[in-house]
Amino acid sequence: MATSDEESLCKLPLGFAGEIVTTVLYTSLTIVGSLGNIFMILAIHRTPTLRNVCGILIANVAVSDLMVTAVVMPLIVYILIQGFFDKCIIHAPNFAAWVIALFSASSSLLTLTTLSVDRCFAICHPMKHKTIVTVSKAKIAIAMTWIKSLTLPLLETFYTGSALAKFLQVIGLACSYSIIIVSGIFTIRNVRANSRQIRSLHQDQGTSRLAADLSQRNKQVAKTIALVVVVFTLCWIPFAYLTGIEISEDRNDRIYFWFATVGLANSTVNPWIYFCRQPNYRKALKSLLRCKRGASN
Repeated sequence: MATSDEESLCKLPLGFAGEIVTTVLYTSLTIVGSLGNIFMILAIHRTPTLRNVCGILIANVAVSDLMVTAVVMPLIVYILIQGFFDKCIIHAPNFAAWVIALFSASSSLLTLTTLSVDRCFAICHPMKHKTIVTVSKAKIAIAMTWIKSLTLPLLETFYTGSALAKFLQVIGLACSYSIIIVSGIFTIRNVRANSRQIRSLHQDQGTSRLAADLSQRNKQVAKTIALVVVVFTLCWIPFAYLTGIEISEDRNDRIYFWFATVGLANSTVNPWIYFCRQPNYRKALKSLLRCKRGASN
């Protein structure tokens, strides 16, 4: 067991009750989040109709979230129980969790930005989208997303707390959210215009029904992506604010930790938003679970 002097260095400033609650919380988030993201990846992989551009981008978000739920959160649980071991190893897992979380959050935000642009293009110019945006191009965009996501972890590794890292973080956030907001504005304008056109169609009921169904599906997907972006923002903006400003040495580490917990919890929520709001993803999940149950029987 660690001595009383070493114990304070091997534990987070949460107190005994806080450690118990946090350990249970992170263990639950790890299980629920990992299962949700694995189910999302498998559902898209096993369902041909979901292996389109939008589905591949959503699967990439699930991969980013799985890094948090399957790697970062178990590392934090390990850090929480450091005081119960003879040897204290806290700095290495703490730094690894921080770098991987940065990598995952950057990848998620860049992928959500790409998703917003893709859905805007699909709704505003559906015919051009089918011919221009292909699965191969989406895979290239995903590869570029992962490469760009390495920027912040590398800066944090070699230039910890530098002004350059903070500057690039602010610029990256501003650019991503500007693109998302502009894409959202164009999407909303186009959806409203299409809705007015559909309501004015009375001669050809078949065409009207087909256009209405297509418009409804596009609106549902756009609303789901918008909800995911809003939840991502609400979860990460408190922690981003704390890390983006100059913080004195006597900062409240407990608040810092809980803000980080809210941000990490976003990786658990994302897949279940799609399963709850999108009928095709919910149907794919049910099919996947039936297949798993049948195989076990």
